Amino acid sequence: MPSRKKAPPGMYTAREAIAVIGIPSTNFYSLVGEGTLKKIVLPDRKEGYYSKAEVDNYARNLKALQQPYTTEKLHFGLALNEDIPAIHALTASVSGGEAHAVPEEVLRAWIRKNPQSVHILRKGTEIVGYMSAFSLPEATLDLRLRGRLLNRTIPVDDIVSFTPNTTLSLYVAEMAVKHADAFIKNNEPDPDKPDPVARLLGARLIREATRFINGLKKQGTIINEVYAVGTSPFGIRMCRDIGMTPIDLPEGVRSDRVPFKIDLRQSNQSVIVRRLRTV
Repeated sequence: MPSRKKAPPGMYTAREAIAVIGIPSTNFYSLVGEGTLKKIVLPDRKEGYYSKAEVDNYARNLKALQQPYTTEKLHFGLALNEDIPAIHALTASVSGGEAHAVPEEVLRAWIRKNPQSVHILRKGTEIVGYMSAFSLPEATLDLRLRGRLLNRTIPVDDIVSFTPNTTLSLYVAEMAVKHADAFIKNNEPDPDKPDPVARLLGARLIREATRFINGLKKQGTIINEVYAVGTSPFGIRMCRDIGMTPIDLPEGVRSDRVPFKIDLRQSNQSVIVRRLRTV
């Protein structure tokens, strides 16, 4: 029987193709889903393979398109430990200061427990956007939504890995984009003076988040519900703007704190649901 770990001549495994193109796995599977790259399943095999000629050609074309805009191109992908200080600094700059940002050691623990839980949006060498999201047991999620747990006090062992053939809820712990100093007030985005560039970065981060969810689906992990807690005027407005619905939990709601939910199975007009249908 032929080896199932090695691709046949003239083909790549998915892992090899992702490395050649140099994009996140979620983006790769989106390309496959939309037919840009063709998945080939050979007789007597369950694994999918990809034509080397097609993958190499796509990688060359992508590099050619990116070259003139190397310093301007935005890249979305998994965060590494070396990115943690910059992530923490970015979050602190828009969330009321370091006291309100998740500590670096907690971010590192999240990555150790679930390497797919922390993503960054990079422009050149600068991190201009960040998102952390993972699944939690129902009881732990309930405590977080009610305000009995902070992000930093969520038990790391409760973080669930994204495994195939499972249906999970997704909790978005933090989401931040860079704001110019002129649009920051008291270490938070000025609600009366929106930063147009930050809005574009936020839109890109939402788009990549939906690609990530869709990528998980292609790998067999189904996300039906997304939860978040808005803890600033900017965060609360952002949750409302993308179509999330406040959760009726009186003990978890304050003027500066609102838990939100969105059911991705519902046919509504939320930004996330619309994007999931087009990704």
